Formats: sequence, structure tokens, C-alpha cells
Amino acid sequence: MIAVIELKGKQYRVEQDQVIRSLRIEGEVGAKVSADRVLATVDGDTVNIGQPVVDKAKVDLEIVRQAKSPKLDIYTYSPKKRTARHQGYREEISYLRVKTIKG
Repeated sequence: MIAVIELKGKQYRVEQDQVIRSLRIEGEVGAKVSADRVLATVDGDTVNIGQPVVDKAKVDLEIVRQAKSPKLDIYTYSPKKRTARHQGYREEISYLRVKTIKG
């Protein structure tokens, strides 16, 4: 079974036992999280598309790891003014394992 879910304003296509990387979800490693905003499900030839969400559909997730993303570099340069600016940051992310897809 395949589902399209929405977490933290981003959409993910997930399958059973898949590990996805998402923006930070609060909780300890091993905590259970559920995604109630299921936008679509596919089970063989049966396709359910929500308007905007599929009724009674739910995806159960487990937090595998809390980490920081690789560094994102931002570099701006103005050649006529001979100015340059370099910035960077690392986002807080969570690795989530899909346990069950219902719906």
C-alpha cells in the first residue's frame, strides 16, 4: 500500500517500512507519531484521492533519529560593488519509519 501524506507543510509519498526525512517532529527516539492528513492512498488497483484528505485514513510513524541536516550554504555576490556575503545554517530534521498505513 502506498500513501501520500502531509507533514509540516510538505508532502511525502510513503510505503510500508520506508524511512523518510522530515522537518523536526517533537518527541523522543522510538516515539509513535501519526499522520492524519493523508491526501491519497493506493492499494493495488484501488486509488483513493481525498478532497482534501481521505476520510478515516491514517499513517503511523515511529521516530528513528533526531539530527541536523547537512550545512546549507548561502553565498551572495555583487560584482559591480565588489561585495560578497556568505551565510550558512543547518536545519533540525527527524528520520521517521512508516509502521502502518490504514485507509
